[in-house]
Amino acid sequence: MEVHHHPHLPHGEKKKFKEYFLEFLMIFLAVTLGFFAENIREKITNKAIEKEYMESLVSDLKADTSAISQAIDEWSLANNDVAIIQQSLKARPVDVKSFYKSLSEDFWHFDLFKYDNKTVEELKSSGSFRLISDKKIENRIMSFDLDMKYLMTQEKDVKDLMNVSKQAEEKIADYTQIRFRSFNNDSSYSLLNNDPKLIGEYDNKLLAFNKLAVYHEFLFRQIQLKAKNLLQTIQKEYQ
Repeated sequence: MEVHHHPHLPHGEKKKFKEYFLEFLMIFLAVTLGFFAENIREKITNKAIEKEYMESLVSDLKADTSAISQAIDEWSLANNDVAIIQQSLKARPVDVKSFYKSLSEDFWHFDLFKYDNKTVEELKSSGSFRLISDKKIENRIMSFDLDMKYLMTQEKDVKDLMNVSKQAEEKIADYTQIRFRSFNNDSSYSLLNNDPKLIGEYDNKLLAFNKLAVYHEFLFRQIQLKAKNLLQTIQKEYQ
């Protein structure tokens, strides 16, 4: 009868320290390289997103600077017309012809400014301000946004004062004598009411409106410089 001997199995042997160390080293390197690869990928992705935001912001700023330039021209002309109206009312007798001419040129010039802030609002709502690598640019964007918000708030105050002055204007101005397209120099013009008290009331309301409107124009000029400087800085930084 044959006796079969079982082969000697090595499973009972212990691994050497060197083998454990090599396995650990391979796992460590794999995890580390994976971490670095993910970190690099995230940085590249964030940089691409950051540049997209800046391109969009540049587009917004270009629209804003163009709109601000137009607003400055309109406010400059309007404030000049209001000054002429005030001079006409203070003349003795009242220069009615000049009054109606200036009123015709600037009867209701007010047009609310539209701030193009879609990119800034997206940066806020998505928490993407953190992606802006240059913190000085980030601070300047936020500062510009606050300045624009203040301008928009003051714009409402200017409009409210205009409405008040218009209510006083209705008491002395005969709007049938307004000429929006052409002004007949040969026509004779007269006020609806020549009461000095009503004229003085209108002049006083107009003065309050004009003072704030002139300051409003000044703010537009200040923020125009900020918008242009911010635009140039972003374009230079992000090429």
